[in-house]
Amino acid sequence: MTRDPEGTDLPGLASVPQRIWLLGPPGSGKTTLGRRLAERLVRPHHELDAYFWHRGWTRADSDAFHAAVTELAAGETWVIDGQYHDAHPVLASRADTVIWLDVPLGVALWRVTRRTLRRLLTRTALWNDNRETLGSALGLLVWTVRSHRAVAAVNRPLLARLAARDVRTVRTASAEAALTELLGAPPPAGNNPLAPVRRQ
Repeated sequence: MTRDPEGTDLPGLASVPQRIWLLGPPGSGKTTLGRRLAERLVRPHHELDAYFWHRGWTRADSDAFHAAVTELAAGETWVIDGQYHDAHPVLASRADTVIWLDVPLGVALWRVTRRTLRRLLTRTALWNDNRETLGSALGLLVWTVRSHRAVAAVNRPLLARLAARDVRTVRTASAEAALTELLGAPPPAGNNPLAPVRRQ
């Protein structure tokens, strides 16, 4: 059984998940965990950012974004990461496992700051060839602070509703704990092709 920080027992994970939805604020580690799960389970991994942000940091049309998420969710197996509210109804109806990476604001803000500075300095190409600018970086930092409490307010009742439907739910601040919860103990370090998640 997984116990969340507020003491509510959540269902244990008895079988290998097929469709995993990762939630959390910016900087929670959704995409890093998503890649690891996808590799370990041999599942396609989709970042919703890639479908929401078009070239030039243009936001996707609401109908087009909903259609894209619906198409992704129709797959038999997947790992999808993204907190986008418009995607919730579709993904909630299809996911058999939902993980909320509920990290403290200080941790999330530090990760976003470090990641964004690295992207600015290296001019890393992101979704649809977007690259961080000073404006987008500052906007993301502000959004990280403003959205953190709202994400928790949305995810608490969402996980409760899903758990009541026997959807597997995990709420944790640790990507390692989420991996162990879903997949059991990791193989010995010498046999593990995946680098461990760094604890913050």
